[in-house]
Amino acid sequence: MTDEFLTRIWADSHAGFSADLDRGILKLDRFLQVRSQPGMAIGKAYAQASCPAVHADESMSTPARAALAGVTACLATMGLLLTVALLATADVQPAHAYPAIAHTIVA
Repeated sequence: MTDEFLTRIWADSHAGFSADLDRGILKLDRFLQVRSQPGMAIGKAYAQASCPAVHADESMSTPARAALAGVTACLATMGLLLTVALLATADVQPAHAYPAIAHTIVA
């Protein structure tokens, strides 16, 4: 009984499986052909961004933007760490002291 069931499943899905396998092998072949061709020079490693939004705000210098991005990353990391610490110790703290934690745990 099980053999017949497996044989029917194989017969029903064999054509789709073979087509998917052929497509996958062709994509892999194209990828390998492109990778085997000699590469081009990388050019400028730190080229200016092509996004118009970046060029629109010329009031900030590049070091100022980098510093602002670093401060933002630090603040986001601190916020995530505090959130994880509060959620990890939620059973130790009284629920009425931090209503946002109680709401998060209930949700």
